[in-house]
Amino acid sequence: MFLYILGGIILFLLLVIVLVCIYAFFKATDDTTIMVEKKTALKLERISDSEAVFSTEFPMINRGKEDAAILDVFARPYLPQEQFNAATVFGHIETSNRRRNDNYFEAMILRANSQCQLILTLRFVANNGMNIREALQQMVDMDVAVYYNGLARKDIYIRKVFLTINGDTIRNLVGGAENGR
Repeated sequence: MFLYILGGIILFLLLVIVLVCIYAFFKATDDTTIMVEKKTALKLERISDSEAVFSTEFPMINRGKEDAAILDVFARPYLPQEQFNAATVFGHIETSNRRRNDNYFEAMILRANSQCQLILTLRFVANNGMNIREALQQMVDMDVAVYYNGLARKDIYIRKVFLTINGDTIRNLVGGAENGR
């Protein structure tokens, strides 16, 4: 009799565990994505003899039914010296309402069914004593990987999206010999 009661309790506990696991598996979580296809036109923020700074904006959207904690967002420009060695590029991402000048992304909560605007800043520094305008007249198309990691009710995730910065756009923004700048 005791074994039947013990077996029943064990079976009941196993059933509860299975039901909790099924519930957790099907429970909604965040659906966060960065919409690089909705980026604004690249603009020249400032330029000096040795450095040029550009920016563009695009939304980060959480279409899920649950809030998401966005822990980090950063840009990785893909511009190897074998492809372009006239300048070195650095990327930085921040939210439009939390501008920072310390190259740090401030973690945030992105509410369910909401969005925020991200700003990608690209800083080009001329190499070998070149003038940045001259250096960027040789600019090629460049991919930028935007990494973001977050946390909802499930595991921490890391996602990556790509956008392409057109070399012609950079050349036009800094001015070329054809327009007298």
